[in-house]
Amino acid sequence: MKKRIVVVAGILLAMTAAWAFAQAGGGGGRGGFGQNREAQQKAIAALQEQVAQLKAMTERTGQGAQGRNFQDMSDEERTKMREEMTKRREEQAKIMASMQQSLDTLKGGRQLFTEHQEAMAPLNDLLASAQQENAKATAKKIEQLIAQRQKQFEDKITAMGMTMEQVQRMGQRRQQQ
Repeated sequence: MKKRIVVVAGILLAMTAAWAFAQAGGGGGRGGFGQNREAQQKAIAALQEQVAQLKAMTERTGQGAQGRNFQDMSDEERTKMREEMTKRREEQAKIMASMQQSLDTLKGGRQLFTEHQEAMAPLNDLLASAQQENAKATAKKIEQLIAQRQKQFEDKITAMGMTMEQVQRMGQRRQQQ
């Protein structure tokens, strides 16, 4: 399982780097990628470092139990192993979250805005339908879900060092093109 994570992360890194460099060449000098080039290069370097951390973590995992059966261990050894596994999972979760943030940086605000709009469209349609049918409880739950997703998106944009106004302007420019 751990090897799969490293392989998937490596593939994601390679695909993202290829996509980013393709965007750099195909930008046509209109800005876009060039404006965020430094941030995107940092994101690529961060992804490479994070993949290396995951790989090292996977290699350490294989050395931990050294072929010992969990059932043959004492209670103290089991407890220690559980604690180590929990700590490792937490570290992996942090690394994966950091990798996601780096991938978001590579995508850029404009792409994230487009993806967000596309993801929210079905919810907005569902909300309109619930309101039309006068299903107040359902509409309220959908509104809460929309608000939650909007907050997550805003938090993601803020973590990238951007404002919602900047992202909305990018989205408007994209719609005009």
